[in-house]
Amino acid sequence: MRDLSARWLTPGDPQSTSAALTSQFRQIYGAEPSGLFFAPGRANLNGEHIDFHGGRCLPMALPHGTYVAAAPRFDGMLRLRTLDPELDTGVVEIPDAAALPAPVTAPSWTTYVSGVLWALVQAGNEYPELHLGEGFGADLLICSTLPIGGGLSSSASLECAAALAFVGIGSPLGAEHAGEGLTRALTDERRAVLAKVCIRAEVEAVGAGTGGLDQNTALRAEAGKLVSLDCRDFSLQRTDLTALLEDYCFLAVDTGQPHELVDGQFAARRAEAEAAAAVLGVERLRDALPESPSEHDVELVLETFDRSVAQGAEMGGRDADACRRRLRHALTEMLRSGQLHLLFTALASGIAGVDHTAEVVGRIMNEGHASMRDYAEVSFTLADQVVDTVLSAGALGARLIGGGFGGSVLVLAPRRQVEKITTAAARLSPRIRFLAAIPSAPARVV
Repeated sequence: MRDLSARWLTPGDPQSTSAALTSQFRQIYGAEPSGLFFAPGRANLNGEHIDFHGGRCLPMALPHGTYVAAAPRFDGMLRLRTLDPELDTGVVEIPDAAALPAPVTAPSWTTYVSGVLWALVQAGNEYPELHLGEGFGADLLICSTLPIGGGLSSSASLECAAALAFVGIGSPLGAEHAGEGLTRALTDERRAVLAKVCIRAEVEAVGAGTGGLDQNTALRAEAGKLVSLDCRDFSLQRTDLTALLEDYCFLAVDTGQPHELVDGQFAARRAEAEAAAAVLGVERLRDALPESPSEHDVELVLETFDRSVAQGAEMGGRDADACRRRLRHALTEMLRSGQLHLLFTALASGIAGVDHTAEVVGRIMNEGHASMRDYAEVSFTLADQVVDTVLSAGALGARLIGGGFGGSVLVLAPRRQVEKITTAAARLSPRIRFLAAIPSAPARVV
């Protein structure tokens, strides 16, 4: 039962949202949209700060996400507006939108969209079915049911919804497969290509160090299933959570304290971990571990790092102790991902029981939060308070998710304890809101 005194952020009804967005598009642009598109946010059960190290992540898509109403233009102009009251400044016009976005030419959130257009134009040279014609532009109207900066991947949700919109209204693939036919035509292979497009946009246009977790989840997840994503090659497996979710549920607690991943702190954490990788002589930290790592393997890598530092290894001016902490987080996070991957495989095959699975998942989530707090050092006071409070109220596990320095806590709760848990957490701050983290479908035409 939901606690009615707690603030719940609902995903809304897609058809009602689409109808309202269509009406608003007509009022703003004076024409009908050619299509409406949606991409979900995500919650990550494990695998924070390791996708760019080639680690395994275990995300699920959310029912909450970003809607885009779109119509093509043929003058190279991108016009876009968001209905988010905190970001809306009216219609933003970006001429020559297919060019690589220049710094500080428009509100920062628009670069996630214009960057995707630029990256998609580049991809069209390799994938003709995604080619956008000369002078392609678009009118876009955007609304989101995700908290901005809540650690639930609102930025990748925007990127993926925009990518799908551009493909739908401007590419040969979109012309051949109209409306919902485009959703069916988006095979996993095609979705993986679009994820690469969005990753390139975020890295090269936005300047954020994404590792691909968020984009692959938004585009390649599946309703009712947890994704096990190997970020070495972005291969994935999907595990049905139906049995687990009969008596248990995942909740996202939005702390109301937004993060900003391009403010330098996230980049510094990544650079420290990459410095540790350089000391170990590996390109990605996942390569420092065997295929099926154990705790002993983690300790061996840490010992190797310590010996190299003692022998005067070059750290690029970075603090060796800080680099070691980032290293420990990454290695143990990879170990936790491996443990969860095996656990859910056992659950799917009937080897592991539901209650046992829930208990182990909860313990691993708690260990993951401690690592985010003590070794990645990206947690913050309110998140730590939320974790302690929900565990005391009966949750089995809780951890900070996303890049940190703000954002949300993911909670595994027995369904019978949800009201008690949300009541307790809501007392911590009037800004706190709750989202039902239900494994949901990927990006699609609405």
